[in-house]
Amino acid sequence: MSVLKNSLATHKTIETKCEDFYRACDAGGVAYASDGRVVPLAKLEPWQVEFIGGAWRVQNPFMSEIQIVRDRMFVLGEKLPLKEKNHFEFYRASLVSENCYGKYIMSSNQYIVAKYATDKGTYWAYGPTIEQARAFLGIKLYDEYMDLIHSVACKNTQNKKQK
Repeated sequence: MSVLKNSLATHKTIETKCEDFYRACDAGGVAYASDGRVVPLAKLEPWQVEFIGGAWRVQNPFMSEIQIVRDRMFVLGEKLPLKEKNHFEFYRASLVSENCYGKYIMSSNQYIVAKYATDKGTYWAYGPTIEQARAFLGIKLYDEYMDLIHSVACKNTQNKKQK
């Protein structure tokens, strides 16, 4: 079971969080859970809570691995059995969101994520359809390899200009 850092948290370092957490424990502080329960801080560990919106909040565990695609969080689902000449891989994916109680799956398999691994790294894109995910990934790859593509695509044109 893991609890991921909540981007809404007030504390930016673990040191300041722990100082405030233990001070609040000594003062009889409580934390609020997503199901409405009020839990004494003394019964919790610092990694189980975050201080958000002026209150300690129990963080719900998030069991899935997150893949960041164009600055958005996704949980990848099944790999689609699609073979194309471009060697892209496609996955069904669920969008992940976050509230003061932690991360949660916002939509279930409503997106397609495209992946392409190169020697320079792995590139990702997403869209509501395979066609859109493919197009966004193609644009990303063109942006990255524009000079190489242009030099090969225009090789004969450049040779004719030199003559």
